[in-house]
Amino acid sequence: MQANSILQGVLFSSLLLVASYTDIKRREIPDTVCVLLVLTGFLKFSFQNLLGIFVALPFLIAAMFKEKSIGGGDIKLTATVGFVLGFWKGIYGLIIGLTLLILFYIMLRILLIIRKKQVAKNLSMPLAPFLGIGFLIMYF
Repeated sequence: MQANSILQGVLFSSLLLVASYTDIKRREIPDTVCVLLVLTGFLKFSFQNLLGIFVALPFLIAAMFKEKSIGGGDIKLTATVGFVLGFWKGIYGLIIGLTLLILFYIMLRILLIIRKKQVAKNLSMPLAPFLGIGFLIMYF
């Protein structure tokens, strides 16, 4: 059972790293990463972890009410990671990740103001790197 935990941790970390990289480079998260994350969840499966897919519900609701507010890849990534972590760890990871995004955005705005540069109104930020950090914190 210990080998499954180590394997799951390595795969989970690696897949989140790939998702972050592709989100930064291409602003998309490949479906294969999400599928592999679900398969990673089966290494230490618990029926309680099935509730973790509901971690993505706030993102899904936001996407339904406001077009181009959040990408479908972020929704799928959050749901699949919720399956691996379970509901509460997924929620806490989501909170940590979104908090990191907000702190990064505030620091970026301050830096741009200091440099007297214009801040784009519709600044698009990749979400997967921040969520990945939050989810990794909750995993380990």
